[in-house]
Amino acid sequence: MINSIIERNKLTKPFNETEIKIIRSAINLFLENGYSKTTLRKISDDCGMLQGRVAYYFHTKEDMLHILIQELMAFHGDMVDETYEKTDDNLFAYAMEIVAQISICDRNDMVWDLYYSAYTHPATFILIKDWAAKKNYMLLKDFVPGWDESRFREIENITSCIELSAFTSPTDRHYTLEHKISDVLDSIMKIYDIPEDQRKRTIERVLKTDYENIGKTMFDKFVKRLDNDIVT
Repeated sequence: MINSIIERNKLTKPFNETEIKIIRSAINLFLENGYSKTTLRKISDDCGMLQGRVAYYFHTKEDMLHILIQELMAFHGDMVDETYEKTDDNLFAYAMEIVAQISICDRNDMVWDLYYSAYTHPATFILIKDWAAKKNYMLLKDFVPGWDESRFREIENITSCIELSAFTSPTDRHYTLEHKISDVLDSIMKIYDIPEDQRKRTIERVLKTDYENIGKTMFDKFVKRLDNDIVT
């Protein structure tokens, strides 16, 4: 049920039944129609409540997006852990998490809208940066031994913007998804002082994977987890 989200994110106040009903409707609509096309009116119609009552519990749809992105970041963390357990390679696990989201956003407009919205709304962008800084500190601190976690938070202001620029840069027959992945990974790994030979090896390894299918599978698993935690 939805309160498993609270447990995973260490929130203390459970959602009541009305809030659960609203969140279920909102997340279903975000995933079916896209975040940008979902309005408070559509959410209120879907859950059978007056719009004013929905707004009483959640003042804006951004409040509900924040809940969804909390769950998405938890899922990304699980993906990083799973990749590391299979490969024992911090850098590859780091790279594949980035590549999965770039790939699925390049191929699925609804998913693109969700990630783009999360990266461009201040509250969710802060959430993403804080989560990423902690994750990157654990994965990459050996490459930059002089950095503490606060330095990773500062650098995340730059690396998150690189990821956002990847979402907004369309691919075509000249600038392919492979080119985009290579450019993004090389740019970000340079910031963390990853040696050139390791950058090249990691990028080559990533490009040998079925990264488009990995991105699709990742998001399909995320939706399935939401079905178990929220919809049922």
